[in-house]
Amino acid sequence: MKEANTLSQDEKAILQVIQDLTHCESINDVERLDRFYSDNTQLIQVARDGSTRTFDKNQILQFFMDRRAANKKTETRETEFHHIEIGDGTARVVATQALRGFGLAERSLCSFSLTKAEHNWKVVKETVVARN
Repeated sequence: MKEANTLSQDEKAILQVIQDLTHCESINDVERLDRFYSDNTQLIQVARDGSTRTFDKNQILQFFMDRRAANKKTETRETEFHHIEIGDGTARVVATQALRGFGLAERSLCSFSLTKAEHNWKVVKETVVARN
């Protein structure tokens, strides 16, 4: 990953979206999460055993509403960015995240696909692969 001072404005904005998204997930801020996801967002989770689960935007938001209702918060949400690429109104980010509190491995490899709409970057696909 490039040094922070060599990132373009779009690259900085995209990484900020991922950091803000991650923060909102950790505190179950459903109202703000709704703004980060496009209407056709898809989340794919791959567990350590290779099983997968897929969620649409409404299911993602419901998951965080349920967590908020149960007063569950995530202990840690650390992100290590590995790769970012931008092309023609789309972007891809690859990162490792600590996802304690979500029932997944402590560290997961995450891939985010984003699109730019009305000057804002929105997540259209998120893939989370549990790591040992």
